[in-house]
Amino acid sequence: MITDMQLVFFILIATTICFLVPRFRSDLVALTSLLVLFLTNILTTQEAFSGFANSVVIMIAALFVVGEGVFQTGLADRAGNMLVKFTGNSEFRMTIFMMVLVAVLSGFMSNTGTVAILLPVIVSLCGKMHISPGKLLIPLAFASSMGGTLTLIGTAPNLIGSESLINYGYEGLSFFSFTAIGSISLIIGIVYLWFIGRRMLDKPIEKASGNSKRINEIDLIEQYNISSFIHCIQVSEGNSSVGKTLKELQWTSKYDVTVLEAIKNLSKKRFLLSSANPSRQFTAGPDYLIEGEDILIVYGEKESLNNLINDTGISIVESEAQKKLTLDKSQLAEVILTPQSQLINQTIEDIHFRDKYSLTIIAIKHQYGDARRPSKNEKLLYGDTMLVHGKWKDINLLHEEKGHTVVLSHGQKPESTIQHPIKSIVAGSILLCMMLVMVFEWLPAVMAVVIAALLMLLTRCVRQTDQAYRSINWHTVILIACMLPMATALEKTGGIEFLSEVLITGLGSIGPVAVLAGLYVIASLFSQFISNTATAVLLYPVAILTAQQMGVNPVPMVMAVAFSSSMAFATPVATPPNAMVMAAGKYKFFDFLKVGMPMQIIIGICIIIMLQIFYTF
Repeated sequence: MITDMQLVFFILIATTICFLVPRFRSDLVALTSLLVLFLTNILTTQEAFSGFANSVVIMIAALFVVGEGVFQTGLADRAGNMLVKFTGNSEFRMTIFMMVLVAVLSGFMSNTGTVAILLPVIVSLCGKMHISPGKLLIPLAFASSMGGTLTLIGTAPNLIGSESLINYGYEGLSFFSFTAIGSISLIIGIVYLWFIGRRMLDKPIEKASGNSKRINEIDLIEQYNISSFIHCIQVSEGNSSVGKTLKELQWTSKYDVTVLEAIKNLSKKRFLLSSANPSRQFTAGPDYLIEGEDILIVYGEKESLNNLINDTGISIVESEAQKKLTLDKSQLAEVILTPQSQLINQTIEDIHFRDKYSLTIIAIKHQYGDARRPSKNEKLLYGDTMLVHGKWKDINLLHEEKGHTVVLSHGQKPESTIQHPIKSIVAGSILLCMMLVMVFEWLPAVMAVVIAALLMLLTRCVRQTDQAYRSINWHTVILIACMLPMATALEKTGGIEFLSEVLITGLGSIGPVAVLAGLYVIASLFSQFISNTATAVLLYPVAILTAQQMGVNPVPMVMAVAFSSSMAFATPVATPPNAMVMAAGKYKFFDFLKVGMPMQIIIGICIIIMLQIFYTF
């Protein structure tokens, strides 16, 4: 008969396998495993939902609100502006300062949010300096992961590690317990990425001879291979469409043809004699009223266009004249979905993208796939990039939703986000005070963070309470709250003790350093494919119990798990920043493997050595 411990291990293995399947959301997988543990009588109701009352879960939720205040007040954007001013025209300065900046920001805020802020800045700078973004975006992602290990609040595994020590009767970790080793690891990582890693990331755009064209001036239409879907038609005087709005005509639903732009009062003859005046070419929204002699730039299949022409009597612009017409590139933007985007796994029709954002998705590129024209039933998937068209004020609204999308590249610089200098100072002061309270332990860490989050709301650094709730990454919160009881189940059924005995039997005879190295390697392997939080939650009890049974200090064991679970570089699915830059840098899976695996090994060896120097067993 199967024992309770075997049943828990079976549930754990099934949960891990489901974590590896991209189509399953990790938070839902964790919630399902929690319910299975309850239904099989492994956990009581109180034990099953104890994770939701855990101070770490509350602290992480509050930290998202604090980070939102920093983002909304423009404090993080100012850091990006510093990067632009400091860089000049030096690739060395840009690379080093970029990695240091993102690491420092990630030490105090969500590394996903930090990367979302700096990603468009880096792409724009690369364009000005004739450098492929692919050479710098992997270093950006890796630096954000290393930066998370600089402070106690930098990443969830650090907080959970401190809480685990307290639960076992030890003293918790201080705010800067990770800083010394984290800083040395960061320096080693920067040196590796500058001298070795970046040389593995050369892209064809740099190697092409005589290529002086800026990256941000490359025609996005050609990149996304949609020129065959762009057509120009002209509405003659007296046509039945004259005097009607595009909403009334319903060409999109009837013919699958979308009007993108209009050129006002230009006849064929006039157009052939002179180039179009840009000021008279503009985005045509649903309320655009068609007038005689309008030239419309439309988007659709050739067959669909022919059906429209046959039914309405509208004429197509002659091919020679059409060559002089093109979409206004300032109305185009390349957009990527963030790993936690609510748009993932929904169809374009379901999310009402055009109605919600007044933007048209004119091309989509799935991970590892070629760009193509999407259908209305097309599902948006993890790692997708999209080419959208619309007014810049609408693109900017999309740009502000950094939790769902990041506006990556565009035909022109977007309008500057309104920044509030005074509120930036207030947000910075609140963040600084929170750090001081945590460093000097004037209040419990969770209370310091909750008070800081409340102050962000009361000072209107976060403008609305609803925005504060939306800023919380509930995916992460639910995942942590549901995985903590899994560790309880393992401990309750003897699973933790079993794993600890296996570890001691295999490596204990060599010494505690070998066990520490074993824990580091196991956590590193797990974190390449499943959440670093899930990895840390499962291994912390093993690390502490193993240290207890060996009669050694558990702190270096816990810190080994913390560092290894957060520093995951070898796969694009290891961390959200890795997934974000994969689409933006047009990387392949092998790019992460060839750059990240050596870095994983080098930093791992260094951390194992440093843990012995900074802590005694």
